[in-house]
Amino acid sequence: MNSSHFIISLIASIIIFTNIEYNDADLDAGSINPVRDILYENNYKADKKVNFDDAENSVVTALFHDGIHSRHSAPQSLFRYSRCYFLITAAEMQTSGFPSGVNITSLGYNYKYGTDVAAKGYFKVYFENTTDVTNNKSSNWNSAITQMSLVNSDTLQIQIQHGVFDITLNEPENFIYTGGGIYVAFEYSNPNGPLATISNVAWANKVLPNPILKSSQSDDSLRVIATGSSNLRPETRFGCNKIDIVSAGPVYSMGAIGFYPGADTNFIKTVINHTRNIKDTIILTTRVKRVIDGFIKYIFIDTIITERIESKTVSHNYFIENALNADSIISEAVSNNEDITGNNKSTYKNIVTVNTWNHFIPSLNPNGGAGLSVGTGDYVARFHTPACLTLCAIDMSFFADNGQGSNSYKVVIYSADGPGGSPGSLLHTSPLRISPAGNTGIIKRSTYFLPSPVTICGSYYYAGYSQTDARNLRVSYQIENPIRPNEFYYSQPAGTANWIEFAEISPYKIDVAPRTYLTLRLKVFLEGFFNGDKMIPDTVKVILRNQIPPYTKKDSASVMLDSNGTGNYNFINANSDSCYYYEVIHRNHITTYSHNSCEKLNGAPSIFDFTSSSSKAFGINMTFIQGQISPGGYAIYSGDVNQDGIIDATDASAIDNDVLNFMKGYVNTDLTGDNVVDAGDAAIAENNSARFITKIIP
Repeated sequence: MNSSHFIISLIASIIIFTNIEYNDADLDAGSINPVRDILYENNYKADKKVNFDDAENSVVTALFHDGIHSRHSAPQSLFRYSRCYFLITAAEMQTSGFPSGVNITSLGYNYKYGTDVAAKGYFKVYFENTTDVTNNKSSNWNSAITQMSLVNSDTLQIQIQHGVFDITLNEPENFIYTGGGIYVAFEYSNPNGPLATISNVAWANKVLPNPILKSSQSDDSLRVIATGSSNLRPETRFGCNKIDIVSAGPVYSMGAIGFYPGADTNFIKTVINHTRNIKDTIILTTRVKRVIDGFIKYIFIDTIITERIESKTVSHNYFIENALNADSIISEAVSNNEDITGNNKSTYKNIVTVNTWNHFIPSLNPNGGAGLSVGTGDYVARFHTPACLTLCAIDMSFFADNGQGSNSYKVVIYSADGPGGSPGSLLHTSPLRISPAGNTGIIKRSTYFLPSPVTICGSYYYAGYSQTDARNLRVSYQIENPIRPNEFYYSQPAGTANWIEFAEISPYKIDVAPRTYLTLRLKVFLEGFFNGDKMIPDTVKVILRNQIPPYTKKDSASVMLDSNGTGNYNFINANSDSCYYYEVIHRNHITTYSHNSCEKLNGAPSIFDFTSSSSKAFGINMTFIQGQISPGGYAIYSGDVNQDGIIDATDASAIDNDVLNFMKGYVNTDLTGDNVVDAGDAAIAENNSARFITKIIP
């Protein structure tokens, strides 16, 4: 799509949500209008509802989980006594949108697994405002809570089922949240009641790299010392007496999307959370903004009417721009009479590339390294191509923690012909590979080049990893909570195709990027083969070189040029950001470099025409050939028979010998490409020898 067609699109839609069962819908770029289509999906089941239907009491998730769970970080019935205190930083609280100047009326958790006994014990909760960015509390429980405010002291029955668990605090007036960070502490005791045999495990968070949670648990005493420490904080929910009608986010989109071999459509999916069982009207505005100049390329406006607690996904598609750029996607929801608005906006950033696709956002750092800690397995991400795509490489990234690298794995590619569009037929598997050696804090990237390309035409497909050892492969990931549906799957053990969505285990958006060739459409005339109007086709090699000393060779390809001197060269080791020289090599013409200006492989395809001007060659090292019925053009010099970089008597002598021997066929001494070595070939060589024609290189 050219820029003249890239206009702002304003989409308005009204959807009324009632108590109807909605089914998840999948985007199919081959059957929808890429700018107009709008889909609404129901994400949460009934057991995800919070416990508060009061319009004046809202719950905000102050700290989301990232898939790690820990039994001691939330109340559970496996032990008689437990204590825990942890920090939520000011930055995390501000990101959540929780308001300042309020009493916190409830504390909530989210259980990954339920338990077998709904134990009833005694539960105390403490809060403290702070500017700390690490947990600086004493390991002595009594010292740790000295400055904290007691906000709950009552019995508590722990729920059996999994899901959210919001606990109304009976002394919330003792603490006012002031807008910074907050320490949260709880103490649970069940000295006489029954104990569970199965722990109810809470979803937890490990974003911060330092030990930020301290805890203890036992069956025989309520310990004064909180001996344990980790960075596994529980997903945490806070209630308050403010109206929170809607929250927006996350936004789902591609982190990188290529426009070659055909411009595809990108998708936007915004999760909208309605927080109360009261009828509300929500206006959602989604903008696609080009980062470099702030130009708003698309605007989508949706009116949503709902009267129950639920989460919906609002979906749009738009054509990507046929140019390298970065876009910001901003989704913002508003509703009348809402007090809590800090969680009403969500953003996403993606880039348009030439030939690479990735859900992972390249401009953001990974949150860690993911893999299967027990057993082997496969994990993949889904991609789409609107045209026939030739996959030639897979880019990978590993979060190479110390002691966690050097694991065996394979690269796998699947078609999307499994049940419901899940991974199906195995299209390719690589030989056994070894992940980079561990080194704390280092992100290590690796590229797998397919020995022969895999072609996929107008469909979805999956690419990813097959972990062949029972050790975490540490694939770089970013947290996406909740993880988008229908995009990420895992299977255990490896090769069994027991596909399950990532949402069942973790909100990890893995870093895997399939790519196709970068293509150069080159036009060059060969002096001896070109008569001014057309050229005898022949094979010409192009070497791709970095344009900075020592001009390292990056890739090469050989192509049969057509009668117009044109051929398409495919490179897999190049990138779209570097400046290159194009070194043109023919079996009996002088080696010629492209000019000194920066040339990038960032088109679909990139185009370079040697024939239009002598300045297109380094050192203007070409000759002009006039046509009879066409304008003619510039051509590289002919006569370097022995390919030593100079046309001299040695070349002329070789041609003379073959003339005397009536040599015919595909031989280097045939400078005109007519398969006969004769006086015409000798004349070209003698003329260029007299002009001291040599190759000119940087």
